[in-house]
Amino acid sequence: MLWTARRRGTPPTASRRRARFEEIDAELAGRPSPEHNEAGAVGWGSSWRMQSYLVMAEITGDPEYVHRLARTVDLVLGVRDSVRGVPDFRGRVLPVWGSSGRFTVATATVPDLRGAPALEVRICPPHAFRATVTVTPDVEDTFTLAVRRAEPGRPETVLTGLDLDPAGARRADRIAYQQYTWQDGTTVRLLPGPEPAGAADPARRLRPGSYRVQPARVGLAAQTGMITFPIAGLARLARERPDLVPAGVAARVDDYLAAVHEALDVHDEQWRLSAEGEGYYTWLPDEPVSFAGAELPTNEFLAVGRTLIQLAAVTGDRGYVDRAAAVARTLRRQLRAEDGAFSWPYWPSFGHVHRGWQPTGDPETDVSRYRPGYRAVPRPEDVTHALIDIDFARLYHATPALPRVFTDDDMRLLAGTFVRNVYRRRWGRPELRRDVSGIGPTGDARHQSHAGGWIFLRQWADPVAGAVAEVERVRTPVAPQDVNAYCAALLARWG
Repeated sequence: MLWTARRRGTPPTASRRRARFEEIDAELAGRPSPEHNEAGAVGWGSSWRMQSYLVMAEITGDPEYVHRLARTVDLVLGVRDSVRGVPDFRGRVLPVWGSSGRFTVATATVPDLRGAPALEVRICPPHAFRATVTVTPDVEDTFTLAVRRAEPGRPETVLTGLDLDPAGARRADRIAYQQYTWQDGTTVRLLPGPEPAGAADPARRLRPGSYRVQPARVGLAAQTGMITFPIAGLARLARERPDLVPAGVAARVDDYLAAVHEALDVHDEQWRLSAEGEGYYTWLPDEPVSFAGAELPTNEFLAVGRTLIQLAAVTGDRGYVDRAAAVARTLRRQLRAEDGAFSWPYWPSFGHVHRGWQPTGDPETDVSRYRPGYRAVPRPEDVTHALIDIDFARLYHATPALPRVFTDDDMRLLAGTFVRNVYRRRWGRPELRRDVSGIGPTGDARHQSHAGGWIFLRQWADPVAGAVAEVERVRTPVAPQDVNAYCAALLARWG
């Protein structure tokens, strides 16, 4: 039997919950609209706002929320890379929202004495874009390479006695590979030089100095999923509840859908389907991200999966139906039931990051060209990213056109995850843990502010409502982010 939360005080009325949403939305609306997605402001910001408008439109029937959603969609589509004319790391200009900075590998290109590019120093996130690379001459035509990161406490990487001799034992890329550590995240690539090449060529030596790094630009699949999900959701709303969508917005829905199709097509080469019928997305081997060649975290491929669900419902296309079902099977097999609740890992348990990997001795056969090795990361899903996971399960379960994957018992166990594993009372105070394991530490004030994102699970276990209400009453206020608008909208619908 699920634990029942004690109820204290008077629960807020529907009008008060809607007013609270308006307060948050007004504060967020007072901030400048993102002009790009370099730092993820669209992928992890505006996307949540769009979701909140979709929820509010569904529960109130007020066309104003549809108009707000459509206006935000227009702004978001206007900052795609294809509209801005901005290329990605391969030089392609794509209909997605590229990111750089804290999300991607940063590279310093060091020239030789002629000024020709001779060495690439590649640094993995986080904070790679603030790093500095310094080349200092040593004796006997060798050099020292130092990588300094900006964040406090991060050790400096120093490689000494290096050269550029293609056949030499101290070739820079070889030494960097041999001394690589997963904490370091620095690799080196020797660039071909003009003939004659080799250490005997006095010009084929590095130019001493300090060099700033340049972060790569990548259209990240998770952010594409986050952005396209509410856009596809608007199309689904127009199809299933046309009375809620004003004519002016309905006339643009086909264009919105076309943009969603184009964006998802960009990531088609990242799709994987196992022999057991589980579907997920990976990073490509040449993508300049920390885990190139590895599988996306659970929440990130589910972010794309939610868009697949909406497209399956809107179009009936068998390809979208099959992919949505394959992603659902992946999530279901990650869920582990114990004591009336589910837990699941942040990284999929079948994947490289969850299990870790070791260098093979040859960068060409390693899991990732940017990380020759990495420790295993079997940590459980955190309570904030889990908002995507549980919404995927809810949405899939509620879409009749899809093959059955999640049962009502599964949904009750997901609800049990909140009341048994996430929510707890410590020293009499209700709070959220940081993850879904049931043994994790207390979340910070930001985690507590996301309690409302779990509220719809009350459909399968009424105690969810009381537990969420208790946390909402006592939690420390935080400056709202876009995800808080989504949580407030869910509270307005399910509170």
